[in-house]
Amino acid sequence: MDNFVEEGRGLKAGTFRNGTSLNGRFAVQGQNNKKKLLPSGSSNYHQLRLLSVPMVSTARGRTAILVVLIVVSSSFLFLVRTDKVSLSWPRASPKTLANANSPSPDTSKFADTRLTWTGSSIPQTTLQVHVTGWSVFDNLYALNGTLYIVTNSPTTFPPRREVTSSKAELQNVEGNVEAREPTDRDMQIISTAEATTLFGQSASRMNGVNMITNDPDQFLGHYYHFCAETLIGIWRTYSSLDTNITPNGDTVLPPPTRLIFPHGKSAFRDHAGVNHVVLRAAFPSIAIEYEWDWDERASTAKPFVMDRVILTARSTTERAKGFDPDAKMLALADRLPKSPYWWTPIRKQVLEFVGASPETIMPSGTEKPVITYISRQGSPGRKLADKSHRSLVKALQDLQAQHGYEVNIVQMETLTKPEQIKLSARTTIMIGTHGNGLTSMLWMRPSPSATVIEIYYPPGFSTDYSVPARVLGIEHYGVWNGRYFRSNSEHKPERNQPDGFHGDQIPVDGPTIAALCLERIVHPTLLASKMTKTK
Repeated sequence: MDNFVEEGRGLKAGTFRNGTSLNGRFAVQGQNNKKKLLPSGSSNYHQLRLLSVPMVSTARGRTAILVVLIVVSSSFLFLVRTDKVSLSWPRASPKTLANANSPSPDTSKFADTRLTWTGSSIPQTTLQVHVTGWSVFDNLYALNGTLYIVTNSPTTFPPRREVTSSKAELQNVEGNVEAREPTDRDMQIISTAEATTLFGQSASRMNGVNMITNDPDQFLGHYYHFCAETLIGIWRTYSSLDTNITPNGDTVLPPPTRLIFPHGKSAFRDHAGVNHVVLRAAFPSIAIEYEWDWDERASTAKPFVMDRVILTARSTTERAKGFDPDAKMLALADRLPKSPYWWTPIRKQVLEFVGASPETIMPSGTEKPVITYISRQGSPGRKLADKSHRSLVKALQDLQAQHGYEVNIVQMETLTKPEQIKLSARTTIMIGTHGNGLTSMLWMRPSPSATVIEIYYPPGFSTDYSVPARVLGIEHYGVWNGRYFRSNSEHKPERNQPDGFHGDQIPVDGPTIAALCLERIVHPTLLASKMTKTK
């Protein structure tokens, strides 16, 4: 007899299709006529209906019926055939996956994993944005580890040496400049006919927005080089596609899909562990590919096409016409169009991630000025002479007592990553010796008084932090003991790293720093035209 459940006036002993027993036989009281047995293969198998329960006259009978009802109720889930059950999840509309007004290609359809064409009608590569070292392409192809620009108008593209480079590290040795020039192994510009011969009639899509940095490990595993040069430069380039980013950080630009390090092994992981926090906070869904991932794609010997690519190569910047090598690679990206609020989407994302207050994320402009001195006195290497440190601390404390400003004297390594970022985000004026800690300027609050004061061993000077400060709209001042100067003015000194530049006896006059802080807070516009001051 088939396994069954009974639709009628009682239950017959049996076994469910999934093997669950009814734990013995139960007597069925009442009439047994008009019973309908439902074989386990019935389409109504999952529907158990007790049409009626007959009256019983004994306590024992009532108990039996009650037990039956309890067992049936508790076993109901086993009566449902799981192969007939489906769950419906809300389906996002294409507009929620890719903004209809976005300049990025539509990436909303899962089925579109391949790009196909007939004959030589392969979609050609287009150049959306370019300055030397920073480019945005649509439909950029890759095969065997080589990037391909497919176009029948090659003269409309810049020379590849202004776009990319080889994997050679930057070294101060003879022949290194030539070694970093790109070859056909790195990039080629080919026609549609050549592409069809090379690729065939289709390519696998790497959908969305791809970020590719040609930097070797030499520069990636460092908070400053990755965040204050590469990451900020990539976003500065990408954000030029939306010059209407709002003060709240609203943008039509979709977040990048993946970050690729074709020549990176350990890539962006710095010893302090800040880079991965920033990257995951800014782009929570991003996929990261390293050199071995790039090589694995190449080993398939199959073509790939990237919907959109933001491509950067550090070695190309020295090839830019009229480029000041002291100005750093980021300065070139800043030549592109921009919204005044181009950095706000990233700053906002990171600050929300670390739990900053709404007032910190979107300051009203009426907040109390915050002065933060990043001390390195507890660390080996570059730092102030002890006497100078004490002079600076006293001068800042006096400033706090006289004007009520908030003053923080911190060693960043003693704070958690979220604490470092939140403190920097509240800071109006950041003070420190030349070094990695000043990278936290990325999170400073935007205001007319926003300032970075970098203390050098005289007459040393570096543009490492003055360039990102300028790109972010922050004033940068260099200090030589009792003198200071605007680093982004035409009167800035030449780059110089004299003996003592990285030492532990850097001098500074505390009252000079305090006076500069006061002027930047009280008269930020007036001070912007003041070049130097002597004690």
